Amino acid sequence: MSLFQRVLRAGYDFLSLPFFARLSDLWLGLIFEWLIFWNAFRLPLSRQPLVTIVIPVYNVERYIWLCLKSIRAQSHKNIRVYLVDDGSTDDSIRIARRFENQLNLEILRQENSGISAARNAGVAAIRATDYLMFLDSDDTLFPGAIKRLVRQAEATGSDFVIGDTVRTKGVVWVKRIDTREVFKSGSLKGVTFAQHPQVIRDLTAWNRLFRWSFYKEARIEFPLGQFFEDFAPMTRALIAAKRFDVLNHPVVHWRIRTEGDRSITQQSKDELKFEHRLAQLARVRGKIEAAIESGRATQENLVAFSERVLQHDLRLHPDKESELRALAKID
Repeated sequence: MSLFQRVLRAGYDFLSLPFFARLSDLWLGLIFEWLIFWNAFRLPLSRQPLVTIVIPVYNVERYIWLCLKSIRAQSHKNIRVYLVDDGSTDDSIRIARRFENQLNLEILRQENSGISAARNAGVAAIRATDYLMFLDSDDTLFPGAIKRLVRQAEATGSDFVIGDTVRTKGVVWVKRIDTREVFKSGSLKGVTFAQHPQVIRDLTAWNRLFRWSFYKEARIEFPLGQFFEDFAPMTRALIAAKRFDVLNHPVVHWRIRTEGDRSITQQSKDELKFEHRLAQLARVRGKIEAAIESGRATQENLVAFSERVLQHDLRLHPDKESELRALAKID
């Protein structure tokens, strides 16, 4: 590493300290407060589709207020929130209850069963909606995100819309590097999995808006007891969709925690997490191979998966090269 690179790294580490994370949250909070005030004077010009957001919650008292405030600050107003308490032992739910009179918010409770069970429980509670979103309780929505996503989905009739993500650590906000190939060509309308193979690089559930009728018909469900639980269900959605859209605009601030417990995706060095990552990636590959046989994917999708494993997953786990290269191998 050159001197210049070391200086840049030191600066990045400094601006990522917990103090700067709180400063970033304060700034976002002020932006959201202003938008809440401004939007109070703006009435929707026509009926807005109902968007239901499912948020799993487990011991996030430090973050949940900002997550819910980002929803309150949305210009799209027809929103219902299912907040699923996954057995929290801190003040997360007490803080969330402050928003019960400010949002169309329903709090569901379950014994600690993990994020997959919480997401599935939130989906099962939905009685009727037009669209579905997932949001992690330590992340926030970009201002106007839901309006942009809904407008795109309404205009094209696609089964779901994928939005870009900004990685937020301290006061360092940058677009995700690992998914840049997905958005390289800008916004895309009405594409298929076969037409956009690079989309396999983005398999997170929390940066997309699903048409509810599609989500039910596709029978998407998150696997219990697994880390990286998004991988296989989001691959299923990509393959099942008649068409989907890519929105080249950030819709979520993805928080990289700098204090307290790390999120699941930050625990890349844990041996169990790698075992789960490998297992979920193997499921993704299996779904792609089955889709090739059924004509819903091509060899290019398998090539893109291999590139993703070697360029992203191997970078996270350089000590697991043999396992990952075996998974990425194309005969």
